[in-house]
Amino acid sequence: MALYSYNRRLGESVWWNLLLLTIGSFLMTVCINSVAAPHGFLAGGVMGVALLVNYWTQTLTPLVWYALLCAPLYVMGWFFVGRRFLLYTAYGTLCTTVFSFFIGDLTVPLSTELYAAVVAGALHGAAGGIMLRTLGSGGGTDVVAVMLKSRWNVPIGQFNFIFNLLLFGAAAWRMQLDIIVASMIMVFISSSVLEYVLGMFNRRKLVMIISDHGEEISEAILVTERFGATMLRGKGAYSGLDREILLTVTNNVALKRLENLVFSIDPHALFIVENTFYVSGGQFARRSDR
Repeated sequence: MALYSYNRRLGESVWWNLLLLTIGSFLMTVCINSVAAPHGFLAGGVMGVALLVNYWTQTLTPLVWYALLCAPLYVMGWFFVGRRFLLYTAYGTLCTTVFSFFIGDLTVPLSTELYAAVVAGALHGAAGGIMLRTLGSGGGTDVVAVMLKSRWNVPIGQFNFIFNLLLFGAAAWRMQLDIIVASMIMVFISSSVLEYVLGMFNRRKLVMIISDHGEEISEAILVTERFGATMLRGKGAYSGLDREILLTVTNNVALKRLENLVFSIDPHALFIVENTFYVSGGQFARRSDR
């Protein structure tokens, strides 16, 4: 319980959130300034619009355009989105802009577009995942998506898909097909890495234990492992006998200990494990946009 309480306090800590946003912003800056822009790639969301405007106008830098394009979105978000979420997000955007001046024209020496797309996608996804694990985000369309979701219940994934579809459609008129394909590879890898990073921070194991000794097992879990456990009542379809079903959430480290504990009490228990992508509330930290 003490560990869960500590994790929750850490997740709400201002300095912890600022640290993650700073790290994520740095990775995002390296991705855009040092890999994506030198190869002419197009990202998704407002960052993609910023890259496109930079390619077409040859003025400023992509991340400066990004900050300028995000400014009116943040003004709208101030009235329709949680202000804490918006302030953290604005900090992340500010960091990417500041880092871009320090990195300047430094580029990652990759001559092959495919390799560059893989590296850019990995950096972009890692940056986005780290920033989304805070009480803010990477900015851009995230703010619009949250605003549309909260006011009109527009699905976030559907909005992002339509926005990026229109963006890549507009870019296809003036960009080479090879670059468009490489950019799509970058976006696909970014999405996969982002999901992996998010899961790495919060992935848990959902455990169901079916046993005739449910009360004894639940008491042992509370004493030795200090997990929360929920007792359900069930009935065997074949035997017709009553069964006790325990539901608990644990992590990879404690999973084997939990299994040994269960079978030491009831060698005939049924131990079922499922991966969970996200756990929030109760003893676990809850993400809030307000």
